[in-house]
Amino acid sequence: MTDTYTTRRERRAALRAKGATVLTPAFRRWAYGVAAAALGVAVFGGWVPPGAAPVILPLIMAALYVDESGEPKAS
Repeated sequence: MTDTYTTRRERRAALRAKGATVLTPAFRRWAYGVAAAALGVAVFGGWVPPGAAPVILPLIMAALYVDESGEPKAS
């Protein structure tokens, strides 16, 4: 599949539209839950040092912790 765009702006708009369908608020809430659980498993399994969890979890929250409208949740 070859997409042809006449301008760079059209290409960026198409990529943003594609990303908007994948990163819906519902998907981000689901991914937050999976990532938080995976971090706990990784610490328990010894793949991630316990001291790294307090650093990694806020990064996960900043990217994925949203409400139904897609706005960041205040914790």
